[in-house]
Amino acid sequence: MAIKEQVYWEDQEEEFDFKAFFWKYLRYWYWFVISALIALVGAYFYVRQQVPIYKISAVLLIKDESKGGMATSEALKDLELYSSNKIIENEIELLKSRAMLERVVNDLKLTTSYYQKGKVRSEEEIFGTCPLWVQANTLTPLAYAEPMWIKVLNKNEFQLQDEDGTIKGKFGYSQHVKSDYGSFRVFLIDSLYRHDNDLIQVRFASKDAMIQHYQNALQIELVNQKSTVLRLSIEDALPQKGKAVLSKLLEAYSFSALADKNREATNTMQFIDDRLRLITGELGDVEKDVETYKSSQGITDLSAEANLFLEKVKENDSKLNEVDIQLKVLEGVESYLKSSQLGVAPATLMVSDPVLTGLLTKLNELDNQREKLARTTAAANPLLETVNTQITNTKAAIRENINNQRESLIITRNSLKSLNGRFETAIRTIPRKEREFINIKRQQGIKESLYLLLLEKREETAISYASTVTDSRVVDEPYSSPGPVRPKPNMIYLAALLLGLGVPFAVLSVKAMLNDKIESRAEIEDKTRNLPIIGEIGQRPKEVDGPLLDTNKRNFIVEQFRILRTNLNYLFKAEQAVKKVLITSTITGEGKSFVSLNLASSLAKANHKVVLINADIRKPKLHEYLGIPNEVGVVNYLIGRKKLDEILLPTRVENLTFIASGPVPPNPAELLGSEVMKKLIEELSQRFEYILIDCSPHGLVTDALLVAPLVDVTLYLVRHDHTPKTALSSLAQLAQEKKMPSLSLVYNGVKAGGAYGYGYGYGYGYGYYGEEDKVSWWKRWKKKI
Repeated sequence: MAIKEQVYWEDQEEEFDFKAFFWKYLRYWYWFVISALIALVGAYFYVRQQVPIYKISAVLLIKDESKGGMATSEALKDLELYSSNKIIENEIELLKSRAMLERVVNDLKLTTSYYQKGKVRSEEEIFGTCPLWVQANTLTPLAYAEPMWIKVLNKNEFQLQDEDGTIKGKFGYSQHVKSDYGSFRVFLIDSLYRHDNDLIQVRFASKDAMIQHYQNALQIELVNQKSTVLRLSIEDALPQKGKAVLSKLLEAYSFSALADKNREATNTMQFIDDRLRLITGELGDVEKDVETYKSSQGITDLSAEANLFLEKVKENDSKLNEVDIQLKVLEGVESYLKSSQLGVAPATLMVSDPVLTGLLTKLNELDNQREKLARTTAAANPLLETVNTQITNTKAAIRENINNQRESLIITRNSLKSLNGRFETAIRTIPRKEREFINIKRQQGIKESLYLLLLEKREETAISYASTVTDSRVVDEPYSSPGPVRPKPNMIYLAALLLGLGVPFAVLSVKAMLNDKIESRAEIEDKTRNLPIIGEIGQRPKEVDGPLLDTNKRNFIVEQFRILRTNLNYLFKAEQAVKKVLITSTITGEGKSFVSLNLASSLAKANHKVVLINADIRKPKLHEYLGIPNEVGVVNYLIGRKKLDEILLPTRVENLTFIASGPVPPNPAELLGSEVMKKLIEELSQRFEYILIDCSPHGLVTDALLVAPLVDVTLYLVRHDHTPKTALSSLAQLAQEKKMPSLSLVYNGVKAGGAYGYGYGYGYGYGYYGEEDKVSWWKRWKKKI
C-alpha cells in the first residue's frame, strides 16, 4: 500500500494578513506616540518662528463696451470723442510697469522698512505705526548690507547703533546725520510716540530692488476669460502694507488714465481756440468792410430784383462756402499729419466723410497705444514697432483720401464759381454799388458760419473735458485674507503627524526587512506544514522569579507549562508506561534548559516520577538553575566511572530527579551515541515514568540526532525573535526524513503580539493571575513603556 508522503515545508506566495500587519506595529504603539508628539512639538515651534504671510487682493473693472463694460451716459453719447475700447493685456502690462510701481515705491517710501522686537519672533516689521521715519539722502553700501538701529531716548533725541549694539552717536530729530550708513535725517511722529528707550531697527533697500520685488510679487489675472475684470493680488507679512501698496497702485493707474484723456481734450481745445482767434479776426475785418461800405456808399436797401439774384447767389455761395470749409478742414488734417502733435486730430470734428473720420479715429487710437507702450516697453520692442508701422500706413491712407477729396472739392468749387460767374453777369445790370455790397456781405456770411461752427465744437469739447472719467472702476477695494496663506498650521501639523507616525513605521519596516528571526507563530505554521506546535511559552516577566518557576502560583507562564504538559501526553500511546522526551533546538539561547527544567517540574507536580538528564555536555546550564554541583553526571556514567545510583541527584521539587552532565569530555558525540547511553535509558525506564533529556542544539552539533533513536517524542524549541528563519527549512527537512521521532514544536519566549502577530499576548489572555499579579492594564502598559 502506497504511503502518502507528508509535506512539511513549502515556499509559496503569502497572502496579506491585514490583522497581523496591524498588530505587528501596534505592539510598538508607544514609539508611534512619542514620535508623533515630538513631531507635533517641533511643528508647533516651527509655526511660532515662521512669519505669517497674508494674501491681499483687489478687483478692478476695465471698461470695454465690446465686452459688456459700462456704456457712456446717453446725455454725453453724442459728444463722445474718444474710444473706450482697450486691450486688456496692455492694461495688465501697464499695471505691472516700472513707472507705476516706481510711483508706488516713492509715495509709500518702501525703500525704508522698520522693525521692532517681537514677542514670539526675534523681530517683527511695523508699518504705519512706527514712531519715526528716516529721510535718506546718500547711503553707503553698508546701509544696504546691514540693518541700522535707532533708540528713541525721548522726544528730543535718539541714539544710533549698529547691528552689534555699538553706539554710533546721539542726535536730535530732523538733524542732518552723517555716519557709516551715509547721510540721512530722522523725524519723530509725535502722534505715534510710544515710550522712551524704544528700539527700532531700520533696513534700507535700493529702489530698483523694491520695484523688481513688487513686479515679481504682484499677480494679475482675469477673473473670467469673457470679461475685463482683473484680480490683483500680492502676498505680504503685513496686511495693512499690502493694502496700501494695492491702493496706491490703483490710484496711480486711474490718475494715468485720466491724464491721458485730459491731454487729448486739451490738445483739441487748443486747436479750436487757435482757429477761433483767426476766424474772429477775419470776421471783424469783413464786418468793418460792410460798415465802411454802407457808410461811404449810403446803401440802405436793395431792390426786389437784386434780392432775387442775391438769394440765388447766396444759395450758391453757401455751397461754395461748404466746399471751402471742407478744403480748410483737409488743410487742417494735412497740417496735423505733418506736425508731431499727439492726441485727437482736431479736424475730425468737422470731417463729413465717414471713411476719413474712421481713419483719423484709428490714427488717434494708435497714437494713444504707442504712447502707453513707449512708457512700459523698450524702443526696440516688436509690439511698439508694429504700432509705428500701423501709424505710418494709416497716415498714408489718410493722405490718399485727402487728395481724392480735394480733387473732388476743387471740381465742385470750379463748377460753383462758373455758376457764380453766370449770376454775376446777370447782376451786372444791377448798380455797381449793390454788387459790391453783395460781395462784402457774402464774405461776412462765410466767416460767420465758420465762426459759429467752431464755437459749437468748442463747447462740445469743453463738456467732454468736464465729464472725463477713468476707463476703469475699482470693484473691490484691497482686502486681506482672513488668515495667513503660509505657513498653514493645519497642513504643517498634519505633515508633522504623518512624519511622526511614518518615522517609526519606516524604522520598524526596515528592521523587519533586515530581521531574519522568527516573529510570529503564523510564520512558523506557514513555513512548516503538519508539524504541531504543542505549546507556547511567553517571555518570563521580570517580577516572576526563576529560572525554576513556583508552580503553586497561578500566573500565566506557569499555566502555559501546564498546557504544554497536557498536550505532551497526547503525543504518547495510552498504554505507554514510560515516556521518553528529547528536548533540543537550533541554536543556543532559545530557552531549551529553561523549558526542560520547568516542564519536568510541572510533570513532577502532577505526581509523576520524572528524571531530567542534562545531555548538553558541551555547555551545561541546568545544574546552575537547580543550584547543584556539576562534579558527577552523565559523562561519569558513560565512561564507566560511576554507577546509576551515584549520578541520580535529588532536587527541591518533589518527584523530580536530576542527572547532571558532569565534566566536559573530549568526545561528546561518541559518548552520547554509545551503547552505554542506550543502557542508561533502559535502566531509567525501570524507575521513572518520564525521562526528559536536555540535549545540545541540533543546528550546531549532531548530539541530538544520536540521542533521538532512544526517545519517543522530540520537542524542538523555536524562540520568538531569536531563532533564524532559515532554521524552518532544516526543521521541515528533519520531519520529512523522520530522523527525530514524533517531532513537535514549542514556541518559546513569545513577546506581546508574537503569538499570531496580533493581540493574543501571553497565554492567550487567561486573566486569572495570583493575587500578587493582579495589576491594572494601565500600570502594565506604563511599566512596559
